[in-house]
Amino acid sequence: MSRGTFASLAIPPFRRLWIGTSVYFLALFTLFIGRGILAKELSGSNAALGAVVMCFGVTGLVVTPYGGVLADRFPKRTVILAATTLLLISSIGVAIALQFEFIQFWMLLVAASLQGIAFSGLTPARMAFTADLVGVNELPNGIVLSQVSMNITFVLGPLIAGVMLGVPELGIRWVYWTSVLLTIVAILIFVTLPPGKPSATSRDHSPLFDLSEGIKYARSHDLLPVLLATGILVLAFGFPYMAFLPSVSEDLFDAGPKGYAWLAAIGAIGGVGGTLAIAGITKSPKIWRTHYLSALGFGLGVIGLGLSPNLITAYCVVFWLGAWSSVFRALNPALALSVSDPRLHGRMQSLVQLGYSFFGVAALPLGILADSIGLRKTLVLMGVAVICIGFVSNRSSALRTQSSKARSGL
Repeated sequence: MSRGTFASLAIPPFRRLWIGTSVYFLALFTLFIGRGILAKELSGSNAALGAVVMCFGVTGLVVTPYGGVLADRFPKRTVILAATTLLLISSIGVAIALQFEFIQFWMLLVAASLQGIAFSGLTPARMAFTADLVGVNELPNGIVLSQVSMNITFVLGPLIAGVMLGVPELGIRWVYWTSVLLTIVAILIFVTLPPGKPSATSRDHSPLFDLSEGIKYARSHDLLPVLLATGILVLAFGFPYMAFLPSVSEDLFDAGPKGYAWLAAIGAIGGVGGTLAIAGITKSPKIWRTHYLSALGFGLGVIGLGLSPNLITAYCVVFWLGAWSSVFRALNPALALSVSDPRLHGRMQSLVQLGYSFFGVAALPLGILADSIGLRKTLVLMGVAVICIGFVSNRSSALRTQSSKARSGL
């Protein structure tokens, strides 16, 4: 591994941001494992799993664009702390309901909605903050390392949850209490960050004007429309596989919560390997080609998961799937921010982030489809859609680049 692989971590403020968000994601992914299992226990259907994720997505769809506006208008540390506190509130609520045994399915829907709002505020602020702290030259490396931290915690989160789920005296309620404690630690780390001041002119207009300005800028850019559309569509059709992992484990392979935790953990290990592999080449022209290939690899992985004949094969597939999906989720925002105006980084990241919101919205109809035609067929259709989007994206990017070069030569 080259020294450039971890270049951004040599910057102390970014290192604190990286550690704080790692703890935050550890809390989030530990929580997600418990949430998926709890939703399955309370409802017993793929549609219900999709409904929980949909609540996360719908609130994110509404709030995410304004999360980017907030990141450009207010100190980024303030936005991050507010979002993390909201996650803390949602986790405490469900933990108390589990502790005193009055948990109901609708409570998961409310908690998922609050988590969607929190995620929509934190991610644009975190990405814009990364750009401020590491500078333009190291921005792709900083974003890829942020994805590395997400994948490392996606390994540890399921392991923590799996240990607690395996101890009857602990169970799901302690999965939630652990998430509460980790979120408090993240808040204490975030407090030590510099303010992350907004641009001097960012509050000269109304929030709606700022949002409109960001959308107009993205539409008029040569490459941003393709990058943003690709990110939104690939995540909307491909990433719901994560919501269905509890059903993959239980319904397809009869492996229960333990199998789900292992599927999630192995996929995350693949994600760590994939993102570390590209962290040192983020300044290379090959990064654009890798972005296209990652979409194809993502789609093939989703198809492979649907076709897996047994649990061992599924473990191998999710390793591949975790690697390529993580590379795509790292490179898409890295490329989008690297070609956009730094003054608009928060708003551009919020548009990138819409893909996660659309993934949440798509999870319910895909869950209904899975209940209707079967989970395997649904996964195959999802993967085919991702591959088609990747082909169209590559072609569109090439045509726009040629058009831009032609205009420059006039």
